Amino acid sequence: MRRAFIAVLLSGALVAACSTGSKSTAAASRLIVVNAPFASTPSVAVPIARGVELAVAELNRSGWRLRVERMDSGNSPTVAIANVRKAVELGAVGVVDEGTGADASWPAANAAGVPIGIVYQGGASLVDLSARPNVFRITPTDRGVSFRLAEYLVPKGLRLALIHDDSTYGTNGDAALRAAFARNRSSVAGTYGVPANGDPAAQLLAARSSGATALVVWAGPIALARVVRAARSTGWAVPIYAATSGEDPLVRQQLSDHRAWVEGLTFAYGRLTSEKGPGPFEQFQSAYEKQFGPDLVGVTSGGRDVIQPADRAMYAFDFVRVLVAALAKAGRRGPGLIVAMGQVEVQGANGDERAFNERNHEGVVDDDVAFAAIRDMVIVPVKDDALSATLPTVRQTR
Repeated sequence: MRRAFIAVLLSGALVAACSTGSKSTAAASRLIVVNAPFASTPSVAVPIARGVELAVAELNRSGWRLRVERMDSGNSPTVAIANVRKAVELGAVGVVDEGTGADASWPAANAAGVPIGIVYQGGASLVDLSARPNVFRITPTDRGVSFRLAEYLVPKGLRLALIHDDSTYGTNGDAALRAAFARNRSSVAGTYGVPANGDPAAQLLAARSSGATALVVWAGPIALARVVRAARSTGWAVPIYAATSGEDPLVRQQLSDHRAWVEGLTFAYGRLTSEKGPGPFEQFQSAYEKQFGPDLVGVTSGGRDVIQPADRAMYAFDFVRVLVAALAKAGRRGPGLIVAMGQVEVQGANGDERAFNERNHEGVVDDDVAFAAIRDMVIVPVKDDALSATLPTVRQTR
């Protein structure tokens, strides 16, 4: 199985590039930098870095000489910008980025012909083909998530309290939700901002007083867990829906003392599997765990340890493969590499073909956003959404 998996990963353009025409390309070691908040948000940063490192390990076995360096952004735009400038100075051919500060770090990278791949944040302002030609993204966009939430929730006839925290992630989500529900304001009971690092009790009381019958929360995992706790501890049993942070292990960890409170939490996420079935993703997950071990959530289900699916690693893995396919085409970093990023296609870790839309530099289409709920601490696709109902539940316990 391992040999077959490697054969799949090295198909197409990369095999051709590594066989005859790109010996000079592969001769020198090429640096890929991971720019992410390792100390403050390891549940986000570490899987991203591991996805990059797994891709590099696979590619190096095919003849490339790639290396990876982690740089901690500390969730600070200023530090993130400094990291990108340092990556350029060190000769990096690409930066895999969580997203913080990318709206200001791109010029230095662009001037050197270095692509930046955002693999976590989905804010609309981060990726702009005309304004930031070297910025690409493989992760669900805020626009896609918010419009899918509206499409999913409005027909339910709920009165929705839209809640966001004051982080960049939350404020970008607030903007996306406002746009998505602009034509369905009658479904919105109110919009409430909560502190990313504080008590949301006052805002939850206001939302409850507004007559809300459901919560839509766009906040970091800690803030989301606090919202759930504040609602449930007061006996408010409304359904709670979340953006992509709902799958973060921190949410389940923070609420592990009251498992019933997190039961049924529903969130949007990029689908893990493709039309080819769960096989390709399961092979990717197996390769990931063989190299790094399983990402334990820190809770159990049915008496067994729960494992976090490696979807964040998957997006980073796929970006590196597209980057290296483009490098094989362009030969070196520079304007030609940025152009080539929109001209190549590889097979992604979940079996989908992975490429960037030449019109918007996005690598995940809005139609790939699905919904899942937490059931006994594992992630299960919902059955009341057409796309989600077709998706299998990937194995998450060991």
